Amino acid sequence: MERLTSALGARRSDTLTFEELVRQSGLDEELVRLATDTGLVRPLRTSAGGADDAPDTASGAADGEGATAGTLYSAGALTMLRAATELLAAEMPLDDLIGLALRHASNMEAVAADAVGLFADRFADVPTAQRADLAARLIPLVTDLVAQHFRESLVEHATERILAGDIDDEPARSDAMATDSPDARSAGDPGRRTSAGLRTRTALTLECRELSGELDPLAVFAASDAHQRVYWACPDGDLEFCALGSAFDATAEAGTDRFASVADTLSLLDVTVSGDSGHPIGPLAVGGFSFRPDAPAADSVWAPFGTGCLTVPEVLVVRRGGQSWLTSVPGAPVWPVMAASRSGVGGACATCGAAGGSGVCGLAAAAGAPGADCARDDTTVRGDAGDDLTGTAAGSLADPELEAGPASDLNAAALAVLGGGYQVDDGYTELVRRALGRIAEGGLDKVVTARELHIASGLEPIAVLNRLRSRYPSCVTFAFGRGAQTFFGATPEQLVHCDGLRLQTDALAGSRPRVGDPARDRELAAELQRDPKELTEHAMVVTDVRDTLRACGAALDAPSPTGVMELRRIMHLHTPISGRVPAGTTVLDLASALHPTAAVAGLPRRVARDWISEHEGFERGWYASPVGWTTLDGRGEFRVALRCALTGPAGTRLFAGGGIVEGADPDAELTETNIKLEALLYALEDD
Repeated sequence: MERLTSALGARRSDTLTFEELVRQSGLDEELVRLATDTGLVRPLRTSAGGADDAPDTASGAADGEGATAGTLYSAGALTMLRAATELLAAEMPLDDLIGLALRHASNMEAVAADAVGLFADRFADVPTAQRADLAARLIPLVTDLVAQHFRESLVEHATERILAGDIDDEPARSDAMATDSPDARSAGDPGRRTSAGLRTRTALTLECRELSGELDPLAVFAASDAHQRVYWACPDGDLEFCALGSAFDATAEAGTDRFASVADTLSLLDVTVSGDSGHPIGPLAVGGFSFRPDAPAADSVWAPFGTGCLTVPEVLVVRRGGQSWLTSVPGAPVWPVMAASRSGVGGACATCGAAGGSGVCGLAAAAGAPGADCARDDTTVRGDAGDDLTGTAAGSLADPELEAGPASDLNAAALAVLGGGYQVDDGYTELVRRALGRIAEGGLDKVVTARELHIASGLEPIAVLNRLRSRYPSCVTFAFGRGAQTFFGATPEQLVHCDGLRLQTDALAGSRPRVGDPARDRELAAELQRDPKELTEHAMVVTDVRDTLRACGAALDAPSPTGVMELRRIMHLHTPISGRVPAGTTVLDLASALHPTAAVAGLPRRVARDWISEHEGFERGWYASPVGWTTLDGRGEFRVALRCALTGPAGTRLFAGGGIVEGADPDAELTETNIKLEALLYALEDD
């Protein structure tokens, strides 16, 4: 065997070291490593022992990270990398193409076995030494024959189908290709979706590495067409990640204690992580819960999201503190990471949309910064309370588009971005009046009424997400994709953050619009802090949150003073709440106790939630509900999904609401929801 492999290796004079492969392909070293890890590029077996006969060339690759010193590759590996580069530039679905390649490779195992059988039969009587020489001469010829026939046949059949016009806009794929569908994943396949309904322990292996350069998770999100994909960006860049696919789902069932059910299922997961031990947060489960515990109807737009689900992703890209990490199941498709890592693809700047920049829209921004010729000049001014006042760097923070329209109408400038394809709900003031009537009857102190704005068309969320994270840096920008549906937004409200024994949350209730003039905004903030109705509503929320946390055994810190959180178009009364929780308390325990808060439901909470279900007239789904992440040891953060929208082929729904207490003015409440809707409407518009 050694003589045969040496003879075959001698015929391959066009071999390349890993270092040469990187240099000649023109790709980053990290990308070539990823290509070797996915199985697209395989090293040559130059001897029976592996690469023992190869020159000891320093490749720069560490052990366990794909290529190692001395490993050789064929010229075909370079051809494949160059082909992959051009396919990425053409925005081809490389995950699917790699699937085809792997299917071809599995078929070739049988072909290779048959070829060996032919040689064994034909040269059975030939001495061993001569058989090695014959094999070294003839196997490459057989390879040329079979490979060229496959190439010609593939091109011929594909061309015939295209010319015949039988390629649909959405061509049906074979079952073997439809791996992005959760139902298509085998529960027993390593790294594939595991059925969480079985009450048995499940082992999961993950590989973690620190990437050589800073990578924008939103670019990874944009490059992926995974059935499940998540994007999350914490305030001021503290933590940002993209999660793709599903290695393990913990799904809540209707009629159960959803949070406890999900937590119990996650506890059955045994995870082994190999590789980089310096990961900032470790493996995550990401997802959310619906406002109500009832299961959505099968034909509901919320059906793909269910009542609650946390997912351990197949691929997780985390950016924190100027560094990036990749965590994935072995063999997971990492082409979105490669696509996001590339530079020079072209397209628009992620921040300003200018052609020729390098950014999210072109999947070329490695660091998420504006392009070199970025046309945007926004700056953020920090206030004493940690707020953000975003305006222009030209000196004035005034924004004429901030001026409120008539009390009964959305701002005309905001609606102009929709091009007329929208419906305005004109029954909201009547809903508020009914709420006030119910409050007057007694037994209900506060209820949060919400409304929808329907847009006829679906949206591409990537550009909107990039604007949201830029314009609302003190909010969490999020997106949860389920097939063709994406739920996204930028929420200012923290439900709970738990890091070991410490907890942190917010009470956020009571609002005023911002007009963009600093002096006038200060006056409005002072009015907000003196308004009896707003102060009463806010105090209800603070008391409810503190009482709930004490019931969980938390020892709360001394009350913090109430301040004002100023966002780009609206300001809120804000009281931070922190404390210490008993050992063993998890972020899911706290989220379960707090949801729904008085800030999004009312008081008493159950009475308010039932009134909302009976009178509001639409399904909230994940709106005003907990979305976020948890580590497998119970740390994590959940936010209340506000300033958000659900988009898909059937159109887009924007959501906004306001707290109703005794003395509320229906017209003023309508204006408040208009302002909240406009925050998202302006994010739909290019700069």
